[in-house]
Amino acid sequence: MHALIINRHDRFDGLEYAEVETPLPAEGEVSIDVDFAGVGLIDALWTTGRMPSRLGRIPGLEVSGSIRELGTGVTDLTVGQKVAAILPNTGGFAEVVCTPASLVAEVPNALAMDLASVVPINTVTAHLALTTVARFAAGESLLIHAGVGGLGSQFAQVARALGAGRVDAVVGTDAKKEIARGFGYDNSYLRDDLAAIPEDFYDIVVDPVGGKATEDAFRVLRSGGRLIRVGNASQAEDVAVNSTQHWLQNKTTAGFNVGAWLAAHPEEGTESLRWSLDSVANGTIRVDLTDVANITDAARLLEALETGQTTGKVALRVR
Repeated sequence: MHALIINRHDRFDGLEYAEVETPLPAEGEVSIDVDFAGVGLIDALWTTGRMPSRLGRIPGLEVSGSIRELGTGVTDLTVGQKVAAILPNTGGFAEVVCTPASLVAEVPNALAMDLASVVPINTVTAHLALTTVARFAAGESLLIHAGVGGLGSQFAQVARALGAGRVDAVVGTDAKKEIARGFGYDNSYLRDDLAAIPEDFYDIVVDPVGGKATEDAFRVLRSGGRLIRVGNASQAEDVAVNSTQHWLQNKTTAGFNVGAWLAAHPEEGTESLRWSLDSVANGTIRVDLTDVANITDAARLLEALETGQTTGKVALRVR
């Protein structure tokens, strides 16, 4: 089979489309013939080396395609079945990939395969983060940083589906404020003007950005509010969060890493992935697939993600 491999950390020139050995599923796994692979910012950071990554890695954390082969003990999936999958060990930028069967779900007939490939990571992250560590309750208000990005937009959509009250965004440009309006946000603020966000206002702040976003979060949380860290897209140095203020202001900071969560709770992956795919198929959740490129043109998408030029989600056409 062919795959896109990180052979050196040289911006995006270190990617090589090469022939590699076809993987075989271990016990409890399936192999998938990949049609489309979702592309995320983390793939770009691994490729450039800004996020630590071994050479020889095949990027890609989510795919859609058809079941190729079943590993020992897998009985609830069938060869040829159209599926979407989460890949905890990456490998999606390849013609064949293996992953635990617990992280695979059938694609509904109403959902196109290209769109299905960009649902597993971000929609599942938003759904699990809100229903677990965030302790989200219907009617609560949220502020979402990077609100029109692939992950932020899914937090907004999932929160609405779960019964959120007010949902506001932080974005990088005036143009993205217009996009935020299309996503149904009640209001949006520019990233360079965090002081404009009212104090003591939100029940939950979702922070995939880090840096200034994290530093400002406690100011805008009301008593009992929760800051949910789900990334560090800014690649900023770690910032201190005052533990005394947690106590005095009755506020909480929680982290959510979907890979670590699913490693500890694999059964929740199947349930959340099915919910996510069904919700996108029936229109409850909106996912914008804004660009699809051939796998040999991956560098263009990765660079656009790294420089913040994308909105919504992007994918690679593998077959």
